[in-house]
Amino acid sequence: MSTLKTYYVITMWSGGKAAKKWVADLEPELLPHGNGIAFINIQTKLQVRMIGSISIETYESGREAMEAIGNAGDDTPLEKPTAKPKPSGNDRLF
Repeated sequence: MSTLKTYYVITMWSGGKAAKKWVADLEPELLPHGNGIAFINIQTKLQVRMIGSISIETYESGREAMEAIGNAGDDTPLEKPTAKPKPSGNDRLF
């Protein structure tokens, strides 16, 4: 039986919505003044320090955890572009 790997999903919140997510494989550390965290982004291998509205979720490796994490570490905003409705063929052109 293999050992499970722990992943941490760090979410930055703005206006009550998730604004950005990162994934770390080491537990985030509390900043010296206790008002934020520091962690290493698993994708870029760069250190990130942040303060503000933050949540940290812990997942064990495995299919369910990776599906739950999704594309959290891809460094793109979480807002999905809205799709334009497809024309039905009867729409006006002008």
